[in-house]
Amino acid sequence: MTTKLVSIIIPTYNREKEVLECIESLSHITYPNFEIIVVDNASKDDTVLSIKKKFPNVKIIKLSENFGASGARNEGIKYSKGEYLCLVDTDNIVDSNFLTELIFLAESDDKIGFVGPKMYYLKDPKRICYAGADINLITSKTKYIGQNEIDKGQYDSIREVGHIPNIWLVKKAVINKIGLIDTSYHTYYEESDWAMRAKIAGYKIMFCPASMVYHNVPSPKKEKSLRSFIGFDNQYRVFYAARNRIIYMKKYTAKPKFILFLIFFNNIFLIEYCLIFLFYRRFDLIKSYIKGFLSGIKK
Repeated sequence: MTTKLVSIIIPTYNREKEVLECIESLSHITYPNFEIIVVDNASKDDTVLSIKKKFPNVKIIKLSENFGASGARNEGIKYSKGEYLCLVDTDNIVDSNFLTELIFLAESDDKIGFVGPKMYYLKDPKRICYAGADINLITSKTKYIGQNEIDKGQYDSIREVGHIPNIWLVKKAVINKIGLIDTSYHTYYEESDWAMRAKIAGYKIMFCPASMVYHNVPSPKKEKSLRSFIGFDNQYRVFYAARNRIIYMKKYTAKPKFILFLIFFNNIFLIEYCLIFLFYRRFDLIKSYIKGFLSGIKK
């Protein structure tokens, strides 16, 4: 198997504990040739000092302001030396063979552009978080394949998917062809957009079940919080989730289907989310969702 250099890029902001745990897990991987680049979005905690002290070989890029996850990823890519880039969020703990398996699949076909692992809930480690993801280009509904199911081997086949959330491997040659992540999304749908651009350029987006990672987010089966239910619980994320849904659909859906989405399905999502926020008495989030909804339409 190849031992091409892999640049592992971790964006972070005020997540000292999480990033240290993530790097610790990465320090035990079996793949022999990698560099770790942490891009710090001007954290106000001791993230940078703690990494320097505990992991002196980790390359740290300290930004002067918070550019968000996408902006930080792009900065990390610019400083990377690897033929492969592995984008990893701080709230992940990786299996020791995760990168070896991703590389093995990526090297099997020149047309493979992105490869992603099977993801479990860290606090419920037999329960699947994602086994790839797809977006319906009529309804805009994102399907996280296998989410909340106990793993019984039902998703152990390698296959193409729409995109890979949270952690994935990409060939540097692909980035040279399609460009960096579109930071205008800020958060949400930027991963989907990047994968779609790769698919349009002729590359495959692959799910690799032999590669396993563990996502430190609330499991809906263990917690009943708003975040565990819909995945976000602050005004910033709610705004961009509503806004970017429309922007993504406008960019990639044929006009007749987009009109159907805008008139019918988009309004269903508006009503659904506002009712959820009302149930949790989060009136601030209702306001943010409506603002994002209107911003996406005007964009």
